[in-house]
Amino acid sequence: MVALEHQTSSREPCTLDWHIAMRNQAIKSSGIRYGRTLLNACILTFFPFCTYAQSATPDKVVLEFYTQYMSTCNQPFDRPPGSISESLFCGLDIDKYITKKLQEKITSAYNSGKYGYLAGDADYFTHTQDFDAHLTSSMKAKVIKEDRNRAIVRLLVDIRTNFAKPFAVCVRLQREGNNWKIYQVDPSLDNNLPDCKVS
Repeated sequence: MVALEHQTSSREPCTLDWHIAMRNQAIKSSGIRYGRTLLNACILTFFPFCTYAQSATPDKVVLEFYTQYMSTCNQPFDRPPGSISESLFCGLDIDKYITKKLQEKITSAYNSGKYGYLAGDADYFTHTQDFDAHLTSSMKAKVIKEDRNRAIVRLLVDIRTNFAKPFAVCVRLQREGNNWKIYQVDPSLDNNLPDCKVS
């Protein structure tokens, strides 16, 4: 084998093999740097979307829904003729918060004249005869039970006045994709402050 040598600036002999090895090392390093840069760019680009895709916690979903629902239903609302679903849910984007099955159940009960039986002659979601938007400032939601696909949240409206007492409802949610949606609201029955610990 013929070793070709040339002098470096430090006067040390350097073989052609060493020169090729150093050049390959530089190419590998630049490839690694390029790979890291590309990976960082991907992370920075897609991280916000991944974060956005993750759902809110069940208690946050319940608070958001009840705040929207109670505030929207408390406003004057022009009900379009023939739109029972719009009327029942005050024009709220209900698909965002409740399952299709629950929406159909409420609509069917209303159409058949059995809504009073379904909701106990009260609003299905609050189980009260009437409610006011100011109640939203007194609401607290607490996750009672949660597994991978189901959750139970206790929504407490902690208002104490001469005319009103605290009341609570048990809200059941299920995961649909990345979102939690309400599939049932348990009536309070005899107890105005249910513990929501029933299975």
